[in-house]
Amino acid sequence: MGATSYRDDLVALFEPRKSRLPSYSTLRRVMLGIDYQAYGACLSRFFDVTPQAGETVAMDGKVLRGSYEVGAVDGRAPSHKAIQLVTSYIVERGLILEAIEVDCKSNEITALPLVVKRLAEQGVKEVVLPLMPSTPKKLCEQIIESENHYLAPLKYNHSKRRTTVEANFTATEQYQETVKSHGRIDHRTVSIGPTCEGLADWPSVRTVVRIESQRNVLKGGKYIVNKPFVRFFITSLNESAAELAARIRAYWHVENKVHYPRDVSQGEDASRIRTGMLPHAMSAARDFALNAYRAAGCSNMAKAARDCSYNFNCLLSLINLK
Repeated sequence: MGATSYRDDLVALFEPRKSRLPSYSTLRRVMLGIDYQAYGACLSRFFDVTPQAGETVAMDGKVLRGSYEVGAVDGRAPSHKAIQLVTSYIVERGLILEAIEVDCKSNEITALPLVVKRLAEQGVKEVVLPLMPSTPKKLCEQIIESENHYLAPLKYNHSKRRTTVEANFTATEQYQETVKSHGRIDHRTVSIGPTCEGLADWPSVRTVVRIESQRNVLKGGKYIVNKPFVRFFITSLNESAAELAARIRAYWHVENKVHYPRDVSQGEDASRIRTGMLPHAMSAARDFALNAYRAAGCSNMAKAARDCSYNFNCLLSLINLK
């Protein structure tokens, strides 16, 4: 349901000189002239979306699939590939930070130094950044220099380092959990220990985490028991096994609490907006909507969007307009 459904309400609220709403073409021209980075920063500041000490900031890249352009014959629409944005997400509060554009062939590692720099400029300290397996050592050093923390998987391509750590790891605490969902049962044993041989050159390692996972999948009325799978993580944190297990699992919330509602509830993948900075601006607006829903205590993003579509007062209450 578009803005025209609330025409009278919007005219009464904003009192335009001609008592009418701007046309689609006018809105499009205005959006094309917007600096999307400043726009995204303003929307982010609206809800004071700033990480606090102890919070976890997960990051993941997402391609705006419909934002590509093959190019018009007359040259008015130059061809370009689909836009890829890296989203940062505050796990504990469910709020989304402003996105960063990266090359379509790149990944989150490219955006991580910019995120760390932005946090330092905001004076944010003691934030935890879960990292990807390919995160280089220099980025961990940059995170430590900014007075924040990292939580990184031990790379599989560093087989010698991993073998050394696995041979010298000594558990000082253990935590077990069982999760049953979507036709599968996951058993996890999380063990933590102090830094050990093989990590002397890694910056500020305080804790080594060993996770042994076993997944049983329901198939044909019976559970198929898979072999245990072992992963190692290193971190500058000094927390309990249960706390570290929660942070590691929370990293994947960016998939089902950011990417999924944007794709399914907001139809981002189906959108063919592709001109200029419009895809970036619309992505920032979608993130703003999700932040508004979660700041109001909504847990179902699709229901929150429907409520706002059919109730103007509900929409006003979300963005504090009277």
